[in-house]
Amino acid sequence: MSRWKILFARLGLITVALLLAAAVSSVVVPGMTIDGVTLADVLAGTLLFVLTGWLAFWCGLACLGFALTVADRLKWRRLHQTDESTADTPNCMTAILMPVYNEDPEFVFAGLSAMRESLAEAGLTDHFHFYVLSDSTDPDKWIAEEAHLQQLERSSNLPRVFYRHRPKNACRKAGNIADFCQRWGSAYRYMVVLDADSLMEARTLDEMVRRMEADRRLGILQTPPLPLGSGSLLSRSQQFIARLCGPILSVGLAWVSGDGGNYWGHNAIIRIDAFTRYCGLSELPGKKPLGGEILSHDFVEAALMRRAGYKVQLAADLAGSYEQSPTTLTTYTQRDQRWCQGNLQHTRLIVSKNIPVENRFHFLTGVMAYGSSPLLVMFLLLSPLAFLHAGSTSPVSGWVSASLFGLVLLLLFLPRMLSYTLAVTNKRLRTGFGGPILLALSTVAELALSVLMAPIMMTFHSLFVWSTLRDRSVEWNSQDRSSDGLSWGAAWSTHWWQTALGLATLSLSLWLSPMLALWLLPITVGLTLAVPLSVLVSSQKFGERVKRWGLLTVPEERHRPAIVRRFHRYQCLAELQPAGPLEFTDFLRNARAVTEHRHLLESTAAEQIAPAEVERRVRQWLSSPYDYELSREEKWAILSDPDLLEVCHVGAWSHTAPRAKPLAAASV
Repeated sequence: MSRWKILFARLGLITVALLLAAAVSSVVVPGMTIDGVTLADVLAGTLLFVLTGWLAFWCGLACLGFALTVADRLKWRRLHQTDESTADTPNCMTAILMPVYNEDPEFVFAGLSAMRESLAEAGLTDHFHFYVLSDSTDPDKWIAEEAHLQQLERSSNLPRVFYRHRPKNACRKAGNIADFCQRWGSAYRYMVVLDADSLMEARTLDEMVRRMEADRRLGILQTPPLPLGSGSLLSRSQQFIARLCGPILSVGLAWVSGDGGNYWGHNAIIRIDAFTRYCGLSELPGKKPLGGEILSHDFVEAALMRRAGYKVQLAADLAGSYEQSPTTLTTYTQRDQRWCQGNLQHTRLIVSKNIPVENRFHFLTGVMAYGSSPLLVMFLLLSPLAFLHAGSTSPVSGWVSASLFGLVLLLLFLPRMLSYTLAVTNKRLRTGFGGPILLALSTVAELALSVLMAPIMMTFHSLFVWSTLRDRSVEWNSQDRSSDGLSWGAAWSTHWWQTALGLATLSLSLWLSPMLALWLLPITVGLTLAVPLSVLVSSQKFGERVKRWGLLTVPEERHRPAIVRRFHRYQCLAELQPAGPLEFTDFLRNARAVTEHRHLLESTAAEQIAPAEVERRVRQWLSSPYDYELSREEKWAILSDPDLLEVCHVGAWSHTAPRAKPLAAASV
């Protein structure tokens, strides 16, 4: 891709966005300042310019992706040219990493088994190894992971699987990946980094390696993963909009980014040597939450890779890459809260030295993903002040407010309309989405749901930004991937304040002016209905009903990819044949499980001597025939100390502890 074409595309998008923002401001701002300029007028006008420009930029990006996709269909240009020199499978080893942190082992190993089978069927067994890199801090999850590991089919026709458990979750996922690179990275040329919920087809993995081999300066190749959400209404809507609009946004972003793309932390392939040499992370100066350990490490690693002279690209044309989407609104917001703190740290990196321009833009997108919400709240709060000051000529009166609202809807709807056009003009996609009528109804339904949920997410994001700026850091726990829905009580405890805020805003605006109430109606409706809306979108039953109606369906749902079918089959097998022993006392009695666990401890140098006080309590537990449940700390000590584990293994059979070794020796 020509550097000049990329530069022209970037300048064109920025120019269009700025012109549109300036045009909107030129219409609205005079209405604010007709009776004199106030501070509220200046702030509201500035915020309007920024927010309109930002929204217009992403709409323009979708338009660019649409144009490039049409050109590709008409064979005017190709989105990607495969190098003929890589026709044969490259003769190199690639490690597929699955970092896990207190995840459901059945879920993790079902995905791993599905990918192993896919690679074996494609004849790629000898080219890939799997690494399950566990940072789990729950002792029960630890032994469950090992139990599932032992149940994996051991066949020379399947890729090998290695397992490692870290004693300490230092630096979270970034530290987990760094530990792999230090221990085993030199044995591989590339690593494919996944999340616990990732799925990738063998042909996609193979093509990623081919492209890395074809370009020795390609450091990271990121695929656009499709969220799989066949459960709740929330997950189905995320799956639908990602499948409908994701392709043109990915194509546009890949064109504009060029060789300065971004890394999203999963479903990507990385050149290990360059990553190990140039992508080491240091702590940010200052205190948490904006200082200290870098949380959203992936954006930073992409910047470091690019700074070292390597390419970072988005493979917008590669399909067969999947991830799971959150099923409840509370889970969705909890994930966003973790990401918010990490992305806000990037405000300090935007102006750092030696950061490529493309990566500064990626940092800015991460910040604006959450920072735009408090900016919008500020604009909505300043608008009534302008209304009170300017009276009937304010921007929230008459045709000006209606036009502004219509423009926002147009910028939101245009990417959906362009994507709809591409889908209905392609027979395979049109059939996969259920036909033009169902696709149109699904598009409108998804837009309506997004508009209703927008004020809920806006207030959540504003709260997250405020909490972060007040030095309230959050813990990065594992994501709840269950699909049990959300109870009314849980929804009320989460959203009551949003309901109260919506009712108070609606009442105040009605008291001030009916026109002001109409201006704020898109915000107040969503907030007032936050509780029932949260229950509805999190409902598994309602999501299944919507699926039966044929709404929010995607081609991958009507004709499920092979990797997804395999994943569901292994999930069903895990339910019919649970891995064992999963109870801790059963584990202690199982000689094979204990032996395998000790071998894993020794082979990865993960042994830790139990503290004397903890060992004393464990021996007391053994001597009393299990009068009480072991604590999490005690279980962890048993699993980490091979000698204490052996004592407990013998004691588990006799309910009596053997002769104890001196406690002083245990604490050495």
